[in-house]
Amino acid sequence: RHTTSNPRTDAGKTLYRLALKLTRITDLDQASTWVAHLHEFDHTYREWMNEKTTIKDPVTGAYTKVYTHQRVRAAYQSLLSLHRRDLLFTYLQPPPTTIDPDNLAATTNSLEGGINAPIKELARRHRGLSLPHQRTVMDWWLYLHTEVPDDPVKIARDQRWGQDALSTATDLITHNTTATTNDIGAPAEYDTAIDTSYQHNLGI
Repeated sequence: RHTTSNPRTDAGKTLYRLALKLTRITDLDQASTWVAHLHEFDHTYREWMNEKTTIKDPVTGAYTKVYTHQRVRAAYQSLLSLHRRDLLFTYLQPPPTTIDPDNLAATTNSLEGGINAPIKELARRHRGLSLPHQRTVMDWWLYLHTEVPDDPVKIARDQRWGQDALSTATDLITHNTTATTNDIGAPAEYDTAIDTSYQHNLGI
């Protein structure tokens, strides 16, 4: 999300090409090579990314130093953070509890078309519902599209017949920090704004 598909600087172009390669990595050797290229990018452009510019606040008149190339710097930090937390290549080394480890995809494209898009459309069609009811509708849609769902009565009982969902929804809508932008490019965790427009980004 920090870069465009047509970056202007050499560093931006290099990082964008590196990010595009993520979707074509199929084994751990390729992943290791990609990580080496990420470190090489840091070595090559670190001094450039650390450049700062002094700006003047038009209201207070105070001068502040900011990173000159903040967008590229943020994009790099995003990728580095994902790598350090072992989130980039999970599909190559899935957790032991993974149900079907051999069929994990490198991207979430199938989720967008198969799950996210229908849920967005469902929410759009029922946008007049209150937040708790909207949440319940989505919960049931997900339940009906789960291959091996739990007993619905047990689920309802575990959630105290909807009271837990109501309490959660109420708490989340009043907690203004949950809808902030995630530093690694992930969407807001919870909010009521459902963006149905196409978003061209790599999550960075």
